[in-house]
Amino acid sequence: MCNSFASDSVMRWSRAARVSVGVLMAGSLVAGAFWLGSAMRPGIAMGFIQVPSEQKPFTAEQIRTRFPMAKQEEFMRRAIANSRKAGVQYKTGGAFGAVIVNKDGTVLADGMNHVIAQNDPTWHAEMHAIRQACALMKSPKLSGCVLYTSSEPCPMCLATAYWAGLDGIFYGATVADSKKYGNFDDDFIYAQFAKPIKDRAISEQDLLRPAAVEVWKEYAARKDKIDY
Repeated sequence: MCNSFASDSVMRWSRAARVSVGVLMAGSLVAGAFWLGSAMRPGIAMGFIQVPSEQKPFTAEQIRTRFPMAKQEEFMRRAIANSRKAGVQYKTGGAFGAVIVNKDGTVLADGMNHVIAQNDPTWHAEMHAIRQACALMKSPKLSGCVLYTSSEPCPMCLATAYWAGLDGIFYGATVADSKKYGNFDDDFIYAQFAKPIKDRAISEQDLLRPAAVEVWKEYAARKDKIDY
């Protein structure tokens, strides 16, 4: 079961085994995205982001009422427990945890931040959970699934949620909370996306565009190409 990845047995892996797994993890696209909606329920720090997929987007109300609120909170508490394992108990990275649940209410995957343990800047809790769920489903798409994450997703994780076509996201702490208590400044990255390429902190320049476009032309001519 994917959620075994977040169990205590993870910490008994040898360093060599963990490094080898880290090497196999593919890098992910980092892209800007906008929050499309949010909702708060008294008594628990939980908000909502609507994420569109190839099909008609679900409303915030549809996602909130998919399961009884007690069940929704159970999933979120599980994500928060994963964040405690990552940031406090095992110290594999920041205090971020996640869970992905399918439309039947089955947990497909748990995620923990392993940025420090694996020296991998892409190993965020949400990325971890999405990778595990996609591997289980044998698909790069997670339509019908909802992501529960202990903290509002960073630009990379939010963009990946869009790529995966998740139905929606519930988050616990906000970007401001993770910045205040953990010095994780996602605002800086969001601000970079809003700037013209020439004004960004990391220099971006085009090089050998014609050669690169030729490959795209070859790809476009394929009859069996994928489009996601």
